Amino acid sequence: MEAREVIESYVDDVARRLPRKLRNDIGLELRALLGDQLKEAAAQAAREPDERMALDLVHRFGWPDDVASSYRPRGFDLIEPEHAPLFVKLALICVGLQWAFTLPAVFDSRTTLGAWWVSWGFGALAWPAALLLWFAAAAWVRRASPVDPDTGRRPWTHWIFWLPMSEDWRPPIAQRQRRVAVKIQIALAAVATIFFTAPARLLDLVLADSSWARYDADFSHWLLAPLIALSAARVVLFAVAAADARRRAATESLRFGLWVAQVGLLYWAAFGWIIFATPAADALFKAWLSIFLLVNTLQILVWIRRETTRVRARVV
Repeated sequence: MEAREVIESYVDDVARRLPRKLRNDIGLELRALLGDQLKEAAAQAAREPDERMALDLVHRFGWPDDVASSYRPRGFDLIEPEHAPLFVKLALICVGLQWAFTLPAVFDSRTTLGAWWVSWGFGALAWPAALLLWFAAAAWVRRASPVDPDTGRRPWTHWIFWLPMSEDWRPPIAQRQRRVAVKIQIALAAVATIFFTAPARLLDLVLADSSWARYDADFSHWLLAPLIALSAARVVLFAVAAADARRRAATESLRFGLWVAQVGLLYWAAFGWIIFATPAADALFKAWLSIFLLVNTLQILVWIRRETTRVRARVV
């Protein structure tokens, strides 16, 4: 990676975190500023700027979330905009785990759906409330004691309400992390695809009675095969793109189209079909599916926004 590409990547990452009307102007300003600083660093070192020099520069300049925050008009946010994705992920994980560990009691007839909802079901929503308080306290601490702009060191108070946020920006490290994350996503997607081909049959291997997990006959006959085919095609294409970077750009439009098609078909299934033959299982699965569809819809919108986010003019 050349020094110019490091600067371009960094500026685009900052721009993605800014309101749309501010992105290009601030991006151009930031690119010019970093370009001047890179030239000064090269002159002091008496050599041409390279990747290592550019990485050191952006590392000292700050994490893109923090830089974008410094440009964004600020009030006081209970959840800082740069922390919002982490908050959503943690909240969904906590709620999902509580539901996953407590719902089997409903299916095993040890409790009713209504009794579960007023206890463990609705009680899971306490996790987002607790996380909201934690993130708000973390935001207040970071406002009261900001990171040292010269050394990049964080005051000890930041660790009272610790958040697992990255502290520097390293494209090679980020690329390795993305590769690992993609492999995990592919594996999970493959397991989920296999499971949803016949959940009752697979659950029979570990449960005494899994009749509640049987699909409705009409859904199984008409929609299941297209949904499984879309899922399998997406898994294969993601695996191909992860294995060969040259095919990533060539298949990007197709992968995005399959993603949109799958989400659209799941919307139709959720609101127009009976998925599971057992009413309780169908209602609970559709409740989870609604959250899944909402998250995926937001991700699709974010993907479209980020794909159209580029700082257009180049500084010469």
